[in-house]
Amino acid sequence: MKNKKSIFLIIAAVFILWNVGWFIAVNVIYNKYTVPIPKFHGVYMKEEEGYIYNVKKPGYLRLTGNLGVAKADSFNGLIIWPLLFGGYEYGLRFQGVNGEVYEILVDKNLNPINNDDESALKAMEENEVQIQELVSRAQRMWNLEFNEAS
Repeated sequence: MKNKKSIFLIIAAVFILWNVGWFIAVNVIYNKYTVPIPKFHGVYMKEEEGYIYNVKKPGYLRLTGNLGVAKADSFNGLIIWPLLFGGYEYGLRFQGVNGEVYEILVDKNLNPINNDDESALKAMEENEVQIQELVSRAQRMWNLEFNEAS
């Protein structure tokens, strides 16, 4: 009986520590991003000058959330995933002239990662000005640093 109680206490302690660790990690990582974005009905979202900014904190016991900037009247958007131990991953979503919507993972220099889809790469070139605007807006909103491709 004593052995079962010890196992239960260990499991309970691990669960409590995981919850506390998760809560601290999420708040340390994401609170700085929510400062300029108001919370409305549980969602951090702001519209400004035709662009929508949002912060999605990770769900319960998850570690992946994101920051987003999107052109309000298009499919064009930038998604930024803050990483647990620093740094970011990036994704672009945009519409090509053919009407198809593309989603591409990019590095901090906005170079595509593992994407050989010629039509997606062409659509990315066609949207270069809009992509740079999204990056610029993310930099201003959250004080982020990108190494933009020239």
